[in-house]
Amino acid sequence: MTTPPSDDNPFRTPSYAAAPAPMPQAPGHRPIPHWFTPKVRITLIACVVLALAVGSLSAWGLSRVGSSGTPTNGDCLYLTRESGDRIAYHHVGCSSDRATYKVENTYRGGIACPPGDYVRFRLGSGAGQTLCLALNVRTGDCLRGLDDDTSVAKVSCSDPAVQDRVQILSGYGRDDECERADKVLTYTGPPSRTLCLAPPGENI
Repeated sequence: MTTPPSDDNPFRTPSYAAAPAPMPQAPGHRPIPHWFTPKVRITLIACVVLALAVGSLSAWGLSRVGSSGTPTNGDCLYLTRESGDRIAYHHVGCSSDRATYKVENTYRGGIACPPGDYVRFRLGSGAGQTLCLALNVRTGDCLRGLDDDTSVAKVSCSDPAVQDRVQILSGYGRDDECERADKVLTYTGPPSRTLCLAPPGENI
């Protein structure tokens, strides 16, 4: 029987030696999940920004803006009550029967409207914007739903649901001249005017 040749290299790693043990992780270190890539992080950030934007709109009471953007002086619109008791505005042409309000004044910030019976509509928080809305009506128009700013509507004077017919007097504060009116609205304008609202059967 022959003797196997001896290995004269004392530093050779035996073929049966175990693989080196992995380096221990530093205390508190956790591996980053493979799915948490830069692309995923960007998507998550975009979702958070979008959620904050939607939340801001809800806080402002604004649920829909017309295609022409934020209303300005002279624009006409109507109001609706949305979910969560928010009030929304909707742009329409001033000649439309749905145009129940006209923007008479706009202010930056939480400014009070001028003296009168304006509907104050607040957009945004902080600086934001304030809209002062007046009824968009003419003498002879008939209205219903006057108990709620979001339900007021122009209707035919023969409609069973009609509540009041409009007469407009030039000048502010002419309440005493609306003798048979059950409701009087005044606006400083311009133009300043007094709206006498009485049932259609009354002569005003």
